[in-house]
Amino acid sequence: MRIPKILMTSCASFTVLAACETSTVGDVPASGARSGVDSVTASETRVEPEPDVAFAEIEPAPMRLMSPMADAISGFEPEVVIEDSLRADEKIEKPVQSGLLTAGDYDDVLNPGLYKAYLDKVLQGALGKKDLPFIDANNRIEIEVIDTLGKPVPLADLTVYTGAGQKAFPLKTGVNGKAYVFPNYDRLSSDMTIGARPNTGEEIEAELSPDLLETGGTLTFVFDQDRAMPQQLDLLLTLDATGSMRDEMAYLQAELVAILDRVRDSQPELDIRLGFIVYRDRGDAYVVRDYDFTDDLDEFKQALSKQSAQGGGDTPEAIHDALARGLEFEWREDAVKINLLVADAPPHDEHLEATWTSGLISRSKGIHIVSMAASGVDDTAEFMMRGLSQLTNARYLFLTDDSGIGLAHAEPTVDCYVVTRLDQLVERVMVSLITGERVEPEGADVIRTVGNYRNGICVVEDSQSS
Repeated sequence: MRIPKILMTSCASFTVLAACETSTVGDVPASGARSGVDSVTASETRVEPEPDVAFAEIEPAPMRLMSPMADAISGFEPEVVIEDSLRADEKIEKPVQSGLLTAGDYDDVLNPGLYKAYLDKVLQGALGKKDLPFIDANNRIEIEVIDTLGKPVPLADLTVYTGAGQKAFPLKTGVNGKAYVFPNYDRLSSDMTIGARPNTGEEIEAELSPDLLETGGTLTFVFDQDRAMPQQLDLLLTLDATGSMRDEMAYLQAELVAILDRVRDSQPELDIRLGFIVYRDRGDAYVVRDYDFTDDLDEFKQALSKQSAQGGGDTPEAIHDALARGLEFEWREDAVKINLLVADAPPHDEHLEATWTSGLISRSKGIHIVSMAASGVDDTAEFMMRGLSQLTNARYLFLTDDSGIGLAHAEPTVDCYVVTRLDQLVERVMVSLITGERVEPEGADVIRTVGNYRNGICVVEDSQSS
């Protein structure tokens, strides 16, 4: 049974309290100052929570127009061509030194206005002729779950309910205690509600006000308990292994192995499992090879080192098959979940929607898709990879020419970034997702800076973003 729904009345930021005593606005713990915040107390009656429901078990609500999220969850049936066994390629590249590749990153989650400007610009050009999936995050609603001291609650379960009280689709907060819904894309209405429940405790529920749906804002849930930090990490590497990646494959393998060592050393208390998928295209020697999650890092390194880049031919590759296969891995419910996607080519046009569907499922399960663009990435690949990362509360990474390794790297269509060594960047991104606190580079580690970069946010003149 769920705690009865609570009606919100403020038009900017809303706070819902899960406590046994009424609190005033001034008593609401928060990470920063807030204005115009109303506090509401949940029912004092102790109510047993509903049993956990896996995302695949949620019955789709008979909504007048089902949201893409609900549609993706109810109809997800991947058709993946998988090689029966993982084996080494005939030709193994000579091991190379790590710490050589360079890269930058961009966070569309922190720059929603600039992401809208990017969409407006590219969709008026050549990409506008393609049926590309995307989310306009301009009027998004930030859902924030915090504990009694105002600290973010990691991996809280969120559920979007229809006006009839049926489950529309689930979400999870990141370790930073945040998740996002998009009123237009998710087809939200004022009779719908959002429920929040930490790992232990009861669910509380809040209605979506018309003002919040129209202008966006923050919906905060406060739980009268201390948060529990995650103790597990499931990390999946999804690597394009076609011929166009040959110039950088060996370097990427060395870098990724070094990164895993660094993350393990910096997070000694974390229970880490690793897996990987390598993919090519239909008609190649294989389409998808996978290596299931393991806690044996040495065994994982050995298996990864045996893979090489061959095949391909045309530019698009079977990225949709690889992402669908990743969803079939046995991700742990209470683990931080990261899928590091390394690619230099988009899916085939007829598989754009299937690729996006895997992103929607990842969003529902709390899997962060951290996309990394290698050399030669084209506009469609950048569009899809940035979209997948923004959708799943992650960042878009891209290799740069500063290292002098590999073919020329396309300049990203972003307003600002800093370049550092790739291994340092990926470690920062991983640690940020694991701890919920953004990690920025030290000044001595920065190779160059583009634009006005301020802690992940691009500061631009209004004329530049229009």
